[in-house]
Amino acid sequence: MINRSISLIVIQLFVVNILVAQDLNEALGGVKTDFQIFSGTVDLNVSDQMIILKAKKRREADFSFGYGWGYGYQSYHLEFIADKYFKVETFEHRRGGNNASRLEVIFYDSNNNILASSFIPFDNVLVFSNPSINVGPFFYSIDLIDIPIVLLNKTSKISMIKKVSSKNQ
Repeated sequence: MINRSISLIVIQLFVVNILVAQDLNEALGGVKTDFQIFSGTVDLNVSDQMIILKAKKRREADFSFGYGWGYGYQSYHLEFIADKYFKVETFEHRRGGNNASRLEVIFYDSNNNILASSFIPFDNVLVFSNPSINVGPFFYSIDLIDIPIVLLNKTSKISMIKKVSSKNQ
């Protein structure tokens, strides 16, 4: 009887210590990644990165007309900490065209061959930093809703450049 009690206590302590030893991202289901992350040719000096499933929401309301809408979804996000901000390039403002800011993302394999490229609306990119200093760290969270996971499985290097309309500088 005493041996069973002692064994049960030892097992409980062992399980609790393992659960407490997990990082927060592991406890929430995040998967560590090992991408080389650049902005053009500049290394962003990424110190920590992962992919995690997150919930997103969108909503819009117009109180003058008395309507509103909203929806929610789950998608994977690439999150990382970097010392530098994205390189910013301008593009010519096109009348009647899509002039919203976007993130150009280029995926490379281990031989530095381009696998694919995509534009992500900058509304799907969150960047957090200390506003009182001009240097990092910068905390990024990029919504991968339109990016195939199998592409990420073959990717070893990612280049990201923020594209901004010449009128929105």
